[in-house]
Amino acid sequence: MSDFNELNDEFDDEIEYVSKTEMKKDMLDLQKLGEKLAQMPLNKVKNVPMSDTLMAAMEEMQRIKKNEAKRRHMQYIGKIMRSEEVDAIRHALDLMDTSSEVYIRIQKQCEQWRDRLVQDNKAMNEYIELHPQVDRQQLRTLVRNAQKEVEKEKPGTNFKKLFQLIKEQE
Repeated sequence: MSDFNELNDEFDDEIEYVSKTEMKKDMLDLQKLGEKLAQMPLNKVKNVPMSDTLMAAMEEMQRIKKNEAKRRHMQYIGKIMRSEEVDAIRHALDLMDTSSEVYIRIQKQCEQWRDRLVQDNKAMNEYIELHPQVDRQQLRTLVRNAQKEVEKEKPGTNFKKLFQLIKEQE
């Protein structure tokens, strides 16, 4: 009998109790994340990692016009969100949100790489080493043309194209 009580006590120690209020708060957070997704254009939503069920719900949300139907459908999206990889979805949204810390950090890294590539010829080898999938020919051409633009003190299209190429690799 005492063995059963000891096992039962060990089992109770492993259970993490969550209050009903906390569960409701988590569900509302998921629903708000779903609302954020639903407000985005479908072509951007397709870049977010999600299940086919959630994607179908997002497409359906675009067709709904009535407010009450939208509210109910948002609750359904919140329910679907419980089984999704929420961290991956949040990260993908952060990459698209221009005010997020992640987006700003990546932008700054891309700008630093662009400046290094234009100013230092040795930086190209480092960049290619870190990003072996990059189109080397295109990178060299853009760097060379951007260097010419900087010499003329008119950074223009090639300078911007180099930034876009770097951004695509990150």
